[in-house]
Amino acid sequence: MVMETVAGGLRAFSHSFNREIRVAWRKPVFHWLGWCFPLLLFALIASDFSEGSLMNLPVAAVDNDHSTLSRTLIRNLNAGSHADVSQSDGGESAALEQLRQAKAYAVLVVPPFFEADTLAGRQPRVTLYYNALFYGAGFYATQDFAGLVSTLNTQYQPVLAAAAGRPMPALPNASLAYDSLFNASGSYIYYQQFGASIHMAQLFAVTCMIYVLARSRPLIFQRYFGMALLGKLAPYTLCYTALLLTEIALLVGVFSARVVGNPFYILCVCFFYIMAAQSLGILLFTFTASAISAYMMIGILVGLAFTFSGMAMPALSMPWPAQLISQIEPLTHALYALFDLFLRDVPVKPIASVCLILLIYPVVTALLVRKRLFVRLKNPEASP
Repeated sequence: MVMETVAGGLRAFSHSFNREIRVAWRKPVFHWLGWCFPLLLFALIASDFSEGSLMNLPVAAVDNDHSTLSRTLIRNLNAGSHADVSQSDGGESAALEQLRQAKAYAVLVVPPFFEADTLAGRQPRVTLYYNALFYGAGFYATQDFAGLVSTLNTQYQPVLAAAAGRPMPALPNASLAYDSLFNASGSYIYYQQFGASIHMAQLFAVTCMIYVLARSRPLIFQRYFGMALLGKLAPYTLCYTALLLTEIALLVGVFSARVVGNPFYILCVCFFYIMAAQSLGILLFTFTASAISAYMMIGILVGLAFTFSGMAMPALSMPWPAQLISQIEPLTHALYALFDLFLRDVPVKPIASVCLILLIYPVVTALLVRKRLFVRLKNPEASP
């Protein structure tokens, strides 16, 4: 009896799985939801976050000294990778107006008598303004400035000491060894682009689940309802897992992102994350009166995911209610785990714990909709 039930359930799963693949292959809407539109959006986002987006940012320079030292300072800042410096002909007021109109992301102001005051040891002040409203671009436009000023200070310390008639103190002979785990100009781009890709995977998985379930009323006539439902949803689990892996492969192959972790771990996290995202779609469909109402709830879901996943603001700096919402979101766990695999060789134990956390979502969803989903499919949809 038990073996007959198991065999019947497997047959229902297989029949539903094969039938859904044939139906989805013939309908263009599933191609658009499954891979066409997500890849088009990925290409659009990739062009926005491509390598060089945070390089050569326009910076206006106001040189009130016109000395050799001021020209050297401006030239060296322009030679850096982040700033593309151009002289402002209208003075400081015109340069600040460029900053307000977002025609420049930063303004460098060199004061009069800059070189003379420097050589006299009077410590002149060079000012670099940036537009904080454009946090990424404005902040990155200033990245090379601190190192440049430090280099100039080191260079002119012997000159000032000689002018003052005081010998320079002997400096200790220290050796420095370092290795960069997170490259600010490179990894930041990959993090933003990859975070956007994960958000899109959840968005399309949830939308697709609502669309599929809204057309799944024939499932109520199946003897093995649960297995038939799993067979109907399984093709989309594989589809969106493959989509997410493809986007990661494009990041590595086309945009030169460096993945240090085990690719098999990435596959596992992607698979369980897609199942968790599908669970959210099933919950939205089951506990709303119509598919239209479920679609409207997606906006709230996406807003919560973006706000509390740690991309818009640091999760550890949030108050505890916000941190609780962040931990409830499956995207938070998948984002941290996958980007951790980008940066380092993560052992299997933390990856397994993340997969188990993501597995909680389909298990809890199955318990919540065990009877409700059958009734939801059986009854006609109410008007939104």
